Amino acid sequence: MNTILMNMKHTTLFLRAPGLIGVALLFTQLSCTKKIAEPPVLGDAGITANTSIQALKARYNGGQALPINDNIVIEGIVSCDDRSGNYYQQIAIQDGTGGVLLRIAGSNHYTSYPVGRKLYVKCKGLYLGQYNGTLQLGGGLDSNYLSLGGVTLIAQNLLPDYIVRGALNQPIDPVVVNVSQLTTTLQDRYVSTLIKLVGHEFNAADTSKPFADADQSGNRIVQGCANPSGNRITLRTSNYSKFATLNLPNGNGDIVGVYSYFGSTKQLTVRDENDVQFNGARCGTGPTTLMNTSDLRALYTGAITYGPNSKRITGVVISDRSTNNLNARNIYLQQGDGLAGIVVRFDANHSFNLGDSIDVNVTGMELSEFNGLLQLNNVPLSYAAVRATGKSITPRQATIANIIANFENWESTLVRTVNINSLTGGTSGRWNGSVNLTDATGSIVAFTLASASFANSTYPNTASSLVGYLTPFAATFQIGIRNPTNDVVAGSGPPPPSGSGLPLTTSPYTQNFDGISAGLPAGFSAKVGATASSIGTGDMTPVGAWAPTVWNNVTAGAKNFASATGLTAAADATAQGAATNRAFGIRQTSATGYDPGSAFVILLDNTTGKTNFQLSFQLQSLDNTSGRTTTWIVDYGLGDTPTSFTPVNTTPATLTTTPTFGGTTATVNFGASLNNLNQKVWIRVVSLSATTGSGNRPSSAIDDLQLSWN
Repeated sequence: MNTILMNMKHTTLFLRAPGLIGVALLFTQLSCTKKIAEPPVLGDAGITANTSIQALKARYNGGQALPINDNIVIEGIVSCDDRSGNYYQQIAIQDGTGGVLLRIAGSNHYTSYPVGRKLYVKCKGLYLGQYNGTLQLGGGLDSNYLSLGGVTLIAQNLLPDYIVRGALNQPIDPVVVNVSQLTTTLQDRYVSTLIKLVGHEFNAADTSKPFADADQSGNRIVQGCANPSGNRITLRTSNYSKFATLNLPNGNGDIVGVYSYFGSTKQLTVRDENDVQFNGARCGTGPTTLMNTSDLRALYTGAITYGPNSKRITGVVISDRSTNNLNARNIYLQQGDGLAGIVVRFDANHSFNLGDSIDVNVTGMELSEFNGLLQLNNVPLSYAAVRATGKSITPRQATIANIIANFENWESTLVRTVNINSLTGGTSGRWNGSVNLTDATGSIVAFTLASASFANSTYPNTASSLVGYLTPFAATFQIGIRNPTNDVVAGSGPPPPSGSGLPLTTSPYTQNFDGISAGLPAGFSAKVGATASSIGTGDMTPVGAWAPTVWNNVTAGAKNFASATGLTAAADATAQGAATNRAFGIRQTSATGYDPGSAFVILLDNTTGKTNFQLSFQLQSLDNTSGRTTTWIVDYGLGDTPTSFTPVNTTPATLTTTPTFGGTTATVNFGASLNNLNQKVWIRVVSLSATTGSGNRPSSAIDDLQLSWN
């Protein structure tokens, strides 16, 4: 082109006449245009490659550039040219084995060597070297960078001697890779080839910038949603490129470019702005779908991994930041009662409170362990949102041995352990440090930070119950205490091994109440004034000192009723009195504590060595002249005098006694709730809500009870 411009200049000097000057100018303009837009080479190039690009590159392993002295030919498709100005005096070609840069003098090479054109390079006489790690073919040794592998440009007039043009519009599809697959080694498969990164975006700090600054080339950070601190690459853009001043897109999506590296820095060069398709929602924004916390935990198999795109978890905060017994960036989040939990570690101090129900976007967030504790790490605060407040999680109840046996599965969830025989350690009888909790089955540590608000509070000698979340520290199993005032109930040691409770000698225990005329079996009672926080204000008075009583007797109290089994609603007093099949009954009235507050109660002295308790019984409606309905639930409480009771699910889910004569068999599975407890256990069939309807209240009874265990 320089030669053409020189000729054009001389022609203009010698042509004087205006008309001739115009013709000359027209001629030179047409000549210049013709030179820039040369016709494509068609047909067979008449040359064949005899080696691959990767085999050529394998010759060089560092130091001074190597001369190519044998007649080798490579072929490749142009993956990046100088059309946009982002490449200057070089083009990239690639075959199925790799890519290499051609350093060529001159400009506007895209007119001869555009993207998609196949080229054949006769390498004999060229030099193979590098520029800070990226391999290049050049015309000679660069004396300024001799020991570093520098090569000079191939002279423009010699290009036809080395480069043979082949067919145009050859397909060249970028390879989809992760940044972690790209290395900074001389023989990297992807260097100088076209790659695609999926689900990436510009670093937030760069989104307000153009591709390059006006006075210098631009380095912008492109990162993925997964592991944004480690899954990143530098986008290198020349300030001479045609798109240098365009603003960077602020979304997320795919980017295509030629990979290279400079020293230890991974770099990407795009052909133009169209290679950057960041039109989607940025990481951590946009719609998400819910995943189970257990499924998220399962992704971690011992090595750092990352949360899937467009997913979130939900749960209730079970840790309490107000007492300062955990890092201010951490929360313990449990999905629900009996469900999985996980530690969420934010990138800054958070303001989430105990009982907050929150969603956390897990897109690309790091799953890793810290001293054995699995955590979702460095989560931006903006990735979490409060959905509700004042929620609670019912702790799993278990012995220390059960906790240790299930520790990994129950990690970061709430547990209640009961009947702790001793608390020792800490600092001079205070919570500060490691306090050892011991029950009849084993020991575990409750660890308290020195900065905790209760660190200098004295702990009790024993505890009837203690609630906390499970948190390992290396090989040590620990319970995290939130607030001893709320979570620790002091005790007086283990209850006696035997007493007035139901003896658990052989499983299953069955009771048909046919001998109720002599009084209730050991461990059974009827309570009045029962509430969700009290066993009751006293024992019910048995009507007739347990003599047989008719179903429609309206005196309040515990009763010896004829069972509904084998009789009909029409059975008279004589038939009822003569029936040998008896049932344990209660008649509710308006008397204080009966409606609501009536309860059938079973007392177990302890469940030491026993697990998997299950209960079944028949709940009977006996007086078809009553007009009201009573709703019953099954719950349990622990200790000599329980102050709280835990409802359990029944089958059927709703238990009622009504004016309709008959019975319903109810079943209850206590799961692990009553396993191996060295303290009293109170099981109730209780009415905690007022009857509905009008008229007399029901005569209700239980019969054919069975309690089983392992």
